Amino acid sequence: MLEISEDLKAKLDYRIFEIVQNSPATEIRAIIITSLPPSSDVINEIQKESLKIERVFNIMNVVKVRGKAKAIVSLLDKSFVKYIMLEEVIVNTPQLI
Repeated sequence: MLEISEDLKAKLDYRIFEIVQNSPATEIRAIIITSLPPSSDVINEIQKESLKIERVFNIMNVVKVRGKAKAIVSLLDKSFVKYIMLEEVIVNTPQLI
């Protein structure tokens, strides 16, 4: 079970916390609200965690990402992260024949 300190938990959507506790390998889409406009350094830090950048909104200080819930939560200790919100849980369904 993943331990997250209370001060870091305040920066995380409770739904992502529950997903990480039960199934950390679940793929999700999340919205990362940053404390400053996302620069190339911020984008590189996010990509180091094996996350796919889907959209960057400089004006709103927002980066939309897709990846494993555990990888997204690992960004919590970064100084530029203000809040991480769940956008969507990705479910891969088998093709019906």
